[in-house]
Amino acid sequence: MKNNNPIVKSAQEFVFNLLREKLKPDFVYHNYKHTLQTAKACRELAEAYNLTSRDFEILMLAALFHDTGYTETCQGHEEVSVRILKDFLKNDYPQEDINKIEDLILSTKASSKPSGTLQEILHDADYINMGKKRFAERAELLRIEWERVLNKKYTDLEWAEEQLGFLISKSFVTEEATVQFGDFREENIRKQREKIEVLRVEYEKLKVKLEKNTPDNKPKKEGRGIETLYRAVYSYHINLSSIADNKANIMISINTIIISLVITLFGSGYTFSGQDEFGSLRFVIPIALLLVTSLLAVVFAILSSRPNVTTKERYELSKKDSSILFFGNFAQLQLNEFLGRMKELKDRNDELYDSMTVDIYYLGAVLVKKYKLLSWSYNIFMGGLILCAMGFVIIMMFSYG
Repeated sequence: MKNNNPIVKSAQEFVFNLLREKLKPDFVYHNYKHTLQTAKACRELAEAYNLTSRDFEILMLAALFHDTGYTETCQGHEEVSVRILKDFLKNDYPQEDINKIEDLILSTKASSKPSGTLQEILHDADYINMGKKRFAERAELLRIEWERVLNKKYTDLEWAEEQLGFLISKSFVTEEATVQFGDFREENIRKQREKIEVLRVEYEKLKVKLEKNTPDNKPKKEGRGIETLYRAVYSYHINLSSIADNKANIMISINTIIISLVITLFGSGYTFSGQDEFGSLRFVIPIALLLVTSLLAVVFAILSSRPNVTTKERYELSKKDSSILFFGNFAQLQLNEFLGRMKELKDRNDELYDSMTVDIYYLGAVLVKKYKLLSWSYNIFMGGLILCAMGFVIIMMFSYG
């Protein structure tokens, strides 16, 4: 008879149509499924109590209508639910029973404490998910609803802590609910606590990772333009050094040939005239001048290309204006020390680029010295050739004029 109550059936159909037509889709938790679940739990819990048909009817009507106010508002929806109930019953229902249903609906407020058997049954039925295996799934629907309707956003850890607080603060008040669902509620508390511990560990790891990657701690990554600049400058310096070495090689080759020829000629006793001593010596002066200038040109050319691995004071590793990238510096270190210094450079981009800048500066300083010595070599050689040629011209003018 309780399951076939005509007014309860009519109310169930009315509530279903009302929620289907007027309840917003954002209410993914407080919908008809929750209402039907609460009514079903009321029916199951009521079987353990000797309720009269009238009390059972009042309880079922309160369960069906207790969340209908969500069709109009979230805050104070219980009062709206009472009004919808009264509009449905109109004047065809005893006022005394309407007042009982109103008290039952208002007792579902979160701040209310249930009083009496009917209110206690409705309270436990409304929170029956606490003792269900699918508590976490239903709670996640409530989280989505709060985000969409109330604009309340929670992290996974915050929501897990919120649900643990809910499980601890709320408990079943009827003996029947405590017996049937109390164990599952305690299991849900345990699972929720384990979930919180896991999330806290994950959040700590994430926090450490984020702190390492913050702008203050994260090594500044230079752009591709800077890397291209350093690559181009290094290539430019290497090319200039190669050109200088080639020029020095030319000077060394030419002047050593000249020196060899002059020495060979004088060593063989060759003279340019057999008439007298002056005639033999008149060509010695320009030849000797050519020999001296060639020798000086060769010396300056050799100095420009001579390798210098001496580590000067400015290259000391303890100073900021030194670079470990200079081979004369790292050659002083043991392998382990060199690997350690290179690892530091890889971890600190600023120091890496500073070291490369210092290295480029000293490469430029070496190039300046190379080209200065080469300039002296070419100028001396050019001057020697000119003076030698002029000497021969003058001698020939006086000799055959």
